[in-house]
Amino acid sequence: MSIFTRVERLVKASIHEGLERMEDPLALLKQEIRDTKQSIVKKKEQVTKQERMFQTFERAIETAGKLADKRQQQAEIAIEKQEEDFAKRALIDKRQALNEQQKFMALIDQNKQVILDLKTEIQELESSLKVKAEQKLELEQQKEADKAGAELKKMFSQTSHFASNESKELDQWSKAALEIENDNLKAEIEAELAQLKASKQG
Repeated sequence: MSIFTRVERLVKASIHEGLERMEDPLALLKQEIRDTKQSIVKKKEQVTKQERMFQTFERAIETAGKLADKRQQQAEIAIEKQEEDFAKRALIDKRQALNEQQKFMALIDQNKQVILDLKTEIQELESSLKVKAEQKLELEQQKEADKAGAELKKMFSQTSHFASNESKELDQWSKAALEIENDNLKAEIEAELAQLKASKQG
């Protein structure tokens, strides 16, 4: 692919895909598919035009052949009537008609080859289009898979954040409970100590 073709497709892709990045392979592939479809349409139009030309050449060949036959008959009649000059003119016209017929026969041979080449190119483009359509489907499926993966990752991230916060809250509750237990223990120790002092004094 030439640099000019690549630049052209990048520009077209940006127009058709809007906010999608220009280097997005899916956007570029979609543009290639559009270009291929347009090429197929144009070549089919060319085939139709060449087929019309083929019919024109066939009619021209038939007309030239009939004219040559007619001039031949006129030359023969002129000779019978001893009109040699008229016979010569008829033979000259016959020769010109045959020359024209040969030209159109050569043109129709070229025309046949052009039609054959165009149809071959159309077949190749249609095969290429089928491959591109399959590639497009794969890229779209991959894009959907990537999107789903990103959503799952986001969901897991949110779940992890919630679990982390919950763990922090549990740690805080545990710490508070431990402090309460320590306070109770201190109170019990103080009470026991007070009793011990009282007993000694008594």
